Amino acid sequence: MKRIFCAILFFLIIPIGLSAKDTVSWRTPEVAELGHDSSWRREDPDLHLTARADFDGDGKEDVARLLIINDKENKMGLFVTLSSKKKAEPLLLEAMDDKNTIEVMGVEVAKPGTYKTVCGKGYWTCKKGEPSLLRLHRPAIDFFRFESANSYFIWRIDKKKFNRIWMSD
Repeated sequence: MKRIFCAILFFLIIPIGLSAKDTVSWRTPEVAELGHDSSWRREDPDLHLTARADFDGDGKEDVARLLIINDKENKMGLFVTLSSKKKAEPLLLEAMDDKNTIEVMGVEVAKPGTYKTVCGKGYWTCKKGEPSLLRLHRPAIDFFRFESANSYFIWRIDKKKFNRIWMSD
């Protein structure tokens, strides 16, 4: 049974840009790795480690998995699996160099609506192509540090990739 679970997990977390042998070391975090003060995670049934919504607008549910840890390289990452992809290989959206950062990072669904971005709030001057006001027509991935910064990963249909927009610093 354990072998079947490992095989399924292996195929679910193969990110683009990493070879199959590299993904063997990526895994779901254990509860003990979520930190001593992880009470903020209890408000979410997935402990802010998973977000499910139609991120790419194809009418099917996609899954963002936060903080699959790579022990060998001491990294954690944010992956998203788009159901529209034929092979459903997870995309690595962000890797962080300290796996212990898992204690303060979370993911959830950003709902459609209008939001001021970090530059729209005046924290810095908006750069070329950086919106001050963000209008989400479909859900996005909200990647955040508990009680700190957050950014949205938004699927760009025209470019067939995710863009990262900073929402707070």
